[in-house]
Amino acid sequence: MKKKEATKRCSATKVIKKKRPEKEKVTKVQVVRRHPTEEERKQFAKEKRRAREYVTDKQKTAQLLKEAIEKATRNKGALRKLWVKLTALFRLLSAWAKGEYTEVSLKTILWVIAAIIYFVNPFDAIPDFIPGVGYVDDAVVIVFVINTIRRDLDKFLEWERTQK
Repeated sequence: MKKKEATKRCSATKVIKKKRPEKEKVTKVQVVRRHPTEEERKQFAKEKRRAREYVTDKQKTAQLLKEAIEKATRNKGALRKLWVKLTALFRLLSAWAKGEYTEVSLKTILWVIAAIIYFVNPFDAIPDFIPGVGYVDDAVVIVFVINTIRRDLDKFLEWERTQK
């Protein structure tokens, strides 16, 4: 039963293509439930080790965040189902890096940074340039991280609402 419940908590996006006379176009992104593959886990573990460098260097963190926001904006259509969650991670990291939000553990920040590094890296488990599936592994990792840090992310979102 626990395995089935865990599967429900982990989801990713899958791109569906619809044939059109002129060419194939991405028309829909649907939620696909699965856990990270072994390759995705290995790559993410590597990114978690790299994340430690960013925790101590706020300029490096700001640059990573800038790259992630630019990449996400360029690919907003493909990331449509993930957009709200992904941008919440960006805002959490930004607020932490600026010193505006400090009620978050270092472990959570490491997870967020690792997920963003994974997202920015075009040569992860499934290279991003592969049409239709390039962001599926990124989505799996991002959702996995969001599920892992759910409480801290919810606290941040509540804090963010009180700041407006």
